[in-house]
Amino acid sequence: MAGWQAPATASPVFSPSDWNAALEKVIHADVTQSVTLPNGDVLWVFGDTTRINGVPTTGPYGYPHDAFARQTAGTLTFKALPGPYGYGWQQVPNWSDNTYFWMSTPIVDSGTLYVLGERIQGVSPFTVVGSYVAVFNASTLAFQRIVPVPTGATGKTKWGGVARTATGWWITGTHGVPCSYGTNCSVGDMAFVPFGGLATTTQWGVHNNVIPATTNIGTTMALRRTPAGWDIFTKRGGAYGGTEIERLTANSVTGAWTVNGTWPAPSPADTVTYDVAVHPEQVANTGQILTSYNVNGNDTEYHPRFLYLSL
Repeated sequence: MAGWQAPATASPVFSPSDWNAALEKVIHADVTQSVTLPNGDVLWVFGDTTRINGVPTTGPYGYPHDAFARQTAGTLTFKALPGPYGYGWQQVPNWSDNTYFWMSTPIVDSGTLYVLGERIQGVSPFTVVGSYVAVFNASTLAFQRIVPVPTGATGKTKWGGVARTATGWWITGTHGVPCSYGTNCSVGDMAFVPFGGLATTTQWGVHNNVIPATTNIGTTMALRRTPAGWDIFTKRGGAYGGTEIERLTANSVTGAWTVNGTWPAPSPADTVTYDVAVHPEQVANTGQILTSYNVNGNDTEYHPRFLYLSL
């Protein structure tokens, strides 16, 4: 029949074990987040990277600290993308003082890819020097520049999650505080940035101390808009604070946030879990969202774990 076309086939819902195996074959890294590119593919960004395609990326002085992988939309086909810096895989050059960029949150705004992260001194132990945004062409992924961004009232805010609104972006951040009732206690901050303003410091509107330390949030908070308000998913207490992911809910993004559900975040012996991210661009069953958290402890276990969380 003239003009006939086969019906479109819906993308399958892959199991968590399928996700784990597919990404593990391509890259061992942490600080895992993802974003849809202008052509429909999905870009995955990572921090410290120890293996690509099964081969160690380490050299005599370290390893790449920020890496990309491209996913063909609707599949489990991943391809690690070579970079012009850091052992052939790093996407952002180190500074002249040997500090380096540790990627966190990718955002595509019009034709530009922005990646939030931290400037880091040292490896183990390391020190966070400041928060920055790296700027890329969203189509070619060519690196353009890197600039500092606001870091809240304490100067220590680490930005980690993002949600789009009609006029711009809400971004979650945390900074550590002393406390007597937990481990690695953090307080949550929020920032609103209008479209086109992510690389302009004066465009950032920061709201300090929005989420109290009593909620036991981790270093990274994954943010999403819901019909009733807002959700945050985070690893309780950070890397050394337990083995659970928790959800916080609020009617308004700037307060009042309360804990509303937990899920186990298991890992092998002698490893720690941290840095929860949500991946709403991926197909999931109704009422669920694909979520990842990072595992660290040795090279074999150095890659994200996936699960579906109920909304």
